[in-house]
Amino acid sequence: MSFSSDEVNFLVYRYLQESGFLHSAYVFGIESHISQSNINGALVPAAALLTILQKGLLYTEVEWSVGEDGEVARPIEGLSLIDAVMPEVKPPKPIVKTEPGKPGAVDSTAPAGSNQNSNAKPEIKIEPGTGAAGSAAGNKATGSTTGTSTPTDQTPSEVDSSGNTANNTGSTFAGNNGAGGNPASTTGANSTSTPASGDSTAASGAQKKSQNSNEAGSSSGGNAGNANATSTDDAASSTSTNGNSSTSSSVEQPSSGVTPAGGAVSTSNSDAAAAGGASTAAGAKAPTGAVTIRVGAQGNNVQAGSSTAQSSAPSGTISSSTGGGAGTPAALVPMDIDESIEIPESKARVLRGHESEVFICAWNPSRDLLASGSGDSTARIWDMSDANTNSNQLVLRHCIQKGGAEVPSNKDVTSLDWNCDGSLLATGSYDGYARIWKTDGRLASTLGQHKGPIFALKWNKCGNYILSAGVDKTTIIWDASTGQCTQQFAFHSAPALDVDWQTNQAFASCSTDQRIHVCRLGVNEPIKTFKGHTNEVNAIKWCPQGQLLASCSDDMTLKIWSMNRDRCCHDLQAHSKEIYTIKWSPTGPGTNNPNTNLILASASFDSTVRLWDVERGSCIHTLTKHTEPVYSVAFSPDGKHLASGSFDKCVHIWSTQTGQLVHSYKGTGGIFEVCWNSKGTKVGASASDGSVFVLDLRKF
Repeated sequence: MSFSSDEVNFLVYRYLQESGFLHSAYVFGIESHISQSNINGALVPAAALLTILQKGLLYTEVEWSVGEDGEVARPIEGLSLIDAVMPEVKPPKPIVKTEPGKPGAVDSTAPAGSNQNSNAKPEIKIEPGTGAAGSAAGNKATGSTTGTSTPTDQTPSEVDSSGNTANNTGSTFAGNNGAGGNPASTTGANSTSTPASGDSTAASGAQKKSQNSNEAGSSSGGNAGNANATSTDDAASSTSTNGNSSTSSSVEQPSSGVTPAGGAVSTSNSDAAAAGGASTAAGAKAPTGAVTIRVGAQGNNVQAGSSTAQSSAPSGTISSSTGGGAGTPAALVPMDIDESIEIPESKARVLRGHESEVFICAWNPSRDLLASGSGDSTARIWDMSDANTNSNQLVLRHCIQKGGAEVPSNKDVTSLDWNCDGSLLATGSYDGYARIWKTDGRLASTLGQHKGPIFALKWNKCGNYILSAGVDKTTIIWDASTGQCTQQFAFHSAPALDVDWQTNQAFASCSTDQRIHVCRLGVNEPIKTFKGHTNEVNAIKWCPQGQLLASCSDDMTLKIWSMNRDRCCHDLQAHSKEIYTIKWSPTGPGTNNPNTNLILASASFDSTVRLWDVERGSCIHTLTKHTEPVYSVAFSPDGKHLASGSFDKCVHIWSTQTGQLVHSYKGTGGIFEVCWNSKGTKVGASASDGSVFVLDLRKF
């Protein structure tokens, strides 16, 4: 008999999910590298941990009850789990005294009251549907190894934070990423590394979520009861539900079947549900509390007496005109991908080198250089020009001073952004430092002012300032030429999650405190504060003209704000789970595509992407091919196509005009980020298994 720490961790992870401790499950899944295990979560039944504990408890009862002769000497019933693991509580073996013709008599000196609490122990029941939350994170590609990736055939040039360059052939960096090792470790089964002090929470594609989500009272389901209700501040603002604009709050319909008490019902694909529960990828947050379905959202069907939550498999596209009547959720029909739209392997270049999850990637605006940031404490610059067939990479090691020497920080690279002309790359890390790099991999500046992980980082359009947001509740404007802090803004009461420039000196920031502040360089107070979200605000984006600000939240709403109004212009309620990110199309007045209408894309943990006509406040298309949470969306430079990446390992390319799926590619890990190059000919993507890949969309 043997078992590994990966197996123990997976069962604990599933137990936390099934019990409704979703934030804890998310953090534990990241720290224990659930996504890198080779366990197929779809094959593990619900309540697996409780089942094996129950069997172990029964065995212990039998062991303690049976005498040396194999006869039941002193039956022990209702043994508590705590008593079973405390050796001082274990009763001594009964001494069996036998006399001819009489059954064995028991003389036991077991301490009285050793099981006195057994009768008070509540019975553990698995409610229908609560055991359905599985993990797709265990579906790792065959042949991959935990924590490492197969390097590309070229010799990467390695650059550390001190600017030293060296050739590294097949070597690995010292230490592990900030996620630490495996919390539940079995001696000899897995080697573990101890995370640095204070790094109890590791970053993921949603790394900013795990750092600041409170276990009690702040889970995404904490507002389930009023998630659809328009806040007091927004009472007069328009509300849209699946594209149907009205002035009242949206209509909620309870899901059919049995509603699990306090449990979450996932709306994943039916295949995963049938195989062992609706999948929830590691790093994905799912709502708890009352299960409600918004108008136009995909409907659930929870079978009574079953622990499997089933839902209809997503279809290709549902436009707002076919969203169903008021009070009737639109049914989603399965759609198979046409083989003709599958991107062939010859059009995909897979880049190996990172040794942990790759959270972010971004194209250089001037050249075909793709930057990527990972949990292995490195960023990399990949040369993807047509002339370079070897995909040369520069390794940017993020180091810190320790004992008078430069050592790898072992902390995740959480954000990166190119300046306007592509001459400099800025990176933000969990070690609390921002860094500026040149395209040859040399370190130009180290920016140190934040007291904790950096979650977001952006250049302004002029390229003279960098804006960052951190867990220390502050945002900072940095002088890019000197690397000095120009101004620090401490207006949020909780970690700042995202920032976006409105102009070269004004910006907006959002936080887990549910607030959005608009600030300007040189001004010591916010020039505008937007209130209305009822849960943490995950992302904010200014429209290309800088007039409208879009925000998305764990309250499942998308809101549009204007500097001319205190209340939101539109409160768009159609997603059935948290909205993780949003993007504006590069279209409309003042852009390179002035004759194309401006639209907004939202990506949600409900596995869908929605395209919105912001002027009307209506949903144009619902893109429903993904089967797991969608972490990233990106518009092509001409605005005609949208790329989406999901933890189902798929990158889909959609037509923004028709909402139809145009191209599709399935990688080897859950997708954290997708991005287009400046010519609109290539799509880059980064994944949870450490891979980065580039799709060449020319000649399609």
